[in-house]
Amino acid sequence: MEYADGHNEQWKTVKLGDLGNSFSGLSGKTIDDFGEGKPFIPYMNIFSNGRIDPNKLEYVRIADNEHQNRVEQGDWFFTTSSETPEEVGMTSVLVDDIGEAYLNSFCFGFRLYNKQEFDPEFVSYLFRSEELRKKISLFAQGSTRYNLPKQQMFDKLYFSYPESLPAQRRIAAILSSADKVIASTQKVIAKYKQMKQGMMEDLLKPKEGWKMVRLGEVGEINPSNKEPIPNQFIYIDLESVVAGKLLFENYILKGNAPSRAQRLVDKNDVLYQTVRPYQRNNYIHKKQGNYVASTGYALIRCYDDYEPDFIFYLLHAHNFESVVLGLCTGTSYPAIAPNNLKRIEIAIPFKNDKPDLIKQRRIAAILSGIDAKIAAEEKVLEKYEKVKKGLMERLLEENKKKQYTNLYASN
Repeated sequence: MEYADGHNEQWKTVKLGDLGNSFSGLSGKTIDDFGEGKPFIPYMNIFSNGRIDPNKLEYVRIADNEHQNRVEQGDWFFTTSSETPEEVGMTSVLVDDIGEAYLNSFCFGFRLYNKQEFDPEFVSYLFRSEELRKKISLFAQGSTRYNLPKQQMFDKLYFSYPESLPAQRRIAAILSSADKVIASTQKVIAKYKQMKQGMMEDLLKPKEGWKMVRLGEVGEINPSNKEPIPNQFIYIDLESVVAGKLLFENYILKGNAPSRAQRLVDKNDVLYQTVRPYQRNNYIHKKQGNYVASTGYALIRCYDDYEPDFIFYLLHAHNFESVVLGLCTGTSYPAIAPNNLKRIEIAIPFKNDKPDLIKQRRIAAILSGIDAKIAAEEKVLEKYEKVKKGLMERLLEENKKKQYTNLYASN
């Protein structure tokens, strides 16, 4: 049976260094603020989709003796230096014609002897396959910053590809279609997030009948534990929460827990990140069970007149965050003390001199509805990303494993 993805095509294993020659990026260049120089591609401009964003190019003036460093359409180029080994060797292919362009010194170019042998879009996916990314990262050298030794990579990096250009293009087309679906879903998520931000600014803005109340009057902050810390619990630390979501729930033994595991968490408790609060990794707990939070959070247990979800959203308003950051101390790890947090005033809807719980819940429900839409789209996005990952494994790795047992050799 003939497969449309080219799985029955003949694949060829090659060493990178046998395919072409490298050229260096340029160093010591001054950016031309008037944009009259030549396009200059910094390593930060190499994106995961293998393309270059022309809106993020810099411009420099190039001397006559530097034109041999010019990037041509169809060239491959790699980052030579990065803060993590995973980013070293991130590859891009100049697919779109942006005219005469040059690389900075954190990149090097690679020019094929025969550009007609490869489809540029296929190459951009091939060098982002999990298999090749892992192999390239093994070349990374350094401790605080990682560098890529070019010659070692040219001599030792072997990879496989279908010899047929139509097969390469079919594979690229399949993966490109997956990317388009992913990008479309990301746009929907971005639209909902923008909508939510606008609604928060409108719904949480003080209005007639609202009163300013100190956060310490809304609930008890860091209440004493009613019971001893259990012998086994799920620990919520500052790495456990991102964008309001608890990423993982792993039980740990009390004897193995860090000293910061001190706050017993009840259902509807609000956890506010007091260390580097600009990260906004806050969390409202909606579950029963043995959960213990780090002292890196301020635990807010709302009184009966205050809706926890409403308070949670208020803590993410720009004006609240601005006040918090103004009260933080420290530079590398700015933090706000719980006593200072208690004194911050927030606007609460009141009715008949009492907090209007119904209005709080109505506002929280509107914002929760938007959050539910975002969460649903993020699940769809996660599904599409898994599909793409499976496609990449099948199209770029599985076939090679069948035909070759050693894609990475050392000479």
